Amino acid sequence: MPYPPLTSPRTTSHGFTLIELLVVMVIMGIALGAVVLQLLPDERAILREEAQRLALLLENAGLEARASGHSLAWTVDKNNSDLNNSSRSDTYRFWQKNEYSDWIKIEHDPIFRARALADGVQVVKVSIEDQPLPAGEYLVLSAHSFALPFHIQLQTAHVTANVIGHSTGKVSVQLNDVQ
Repeated sequence: MPYPPLTSPRTTSHGFTLIELLVVMVIMGIALGAVVLQLLPDERAILREEAQRLALLLENAGLEARASGHSLAWTVDKNNSDLNNSSRSDTYRFWQKNEYSDWIKIEHDPIFRARALADGVQVVKVSIEDQPLPAGEYLVLSAHSFALPFHIQLQTAHVTANVIGHSTGKVSVQLNDVQ
């Protein structure tokens, strides 16, 4: 008597089971989430970029002041929206002296134009030679003397950046996590 075949007719069916489809969907979701997280900049990267931009601008302004023989200055406007931004954020600008020794805004210069900090980034503290800079005062980048050491602290919810101006004219950046 012949024996029945060892394979059943069900093993020849084609397609995927529900479990296999769910596993593939979960793997695709995890991969998509990882890609989205890599594409969105975190607040540490945003703060680092803003601090480095400010440091380079201040260092270049100091070099420009010494090269041209005309002092420049820097100020911050807290929560100002005069740059036609839809959101309110801190802005900063550079100033130069006119022929009457009055400070005037630098308006149309592509480098030293007014700029707004990224959303969530604020200027927390500005000091010159460890003395707080009063509101409305200028951080002067002198054309005729050594640079005065200054410190500008930028902050987001979880990270601070220190923009530090040295007496040599060099400006550096340090990032710290907020405790």
